[in-house]
Amino acid sequence: MSAMREAVTACAALAVAIAFAARAEPDAQQDSGARNKVGGACHYVEHPGACTIDSVEKTPDSIAQASLNGGPGYEGYAVAFTYAGAQPGDDALVRAALQGRHELRLMNSWYPGPRFLDRYGIAAGKSLACTLAVIAQGTCTPVTFDFPGIDRADYFESQH
Repeated sequence: MSAMREAVTACAALAVAIAFAARAEPDAQQDSGARNKVGGACHYVEHPGACTIDSVEKTPDSIAQASLNGGPGYEGYAVAFTYAGAQPGDDALVRAALQGRHELRLMNSWYPGPRFLDRYGIAAGKSLACTLAVIAQGTCTPVTFDFPGIDRADYFESQH
């Protein structure tokens, strides 16, 4: 019985520590100069540019999301794009962004569906304004892309 009490006490102490750590996080939100925060007190350097849609196609993974428990309930499309705009300089993350292909997904990682693509005019060959955000401080997502005029948290197409 003593081992059980020790385990319960340890779990309670861990829960208290997590609660205090979570309360400390809002202080980072007070920095009004940090527009792009993904997961904490991180700062990004933004590079406006253009993203060209290379392909819009169904893949086994994008099709499978229709039957995922808790998924969107529709088959999606894998949308690949390239970025152009920033000068690479000495930043390896910018160089990689300029050289690579990237995937456009909804904020919750779902593949966009056909109605989303129509709503936001996403099609192969189309060039869209976008902003490359490269981390300058913190341990958050190192590279993100933002597309003005495209709400990647617009889940209207989901059956939920």
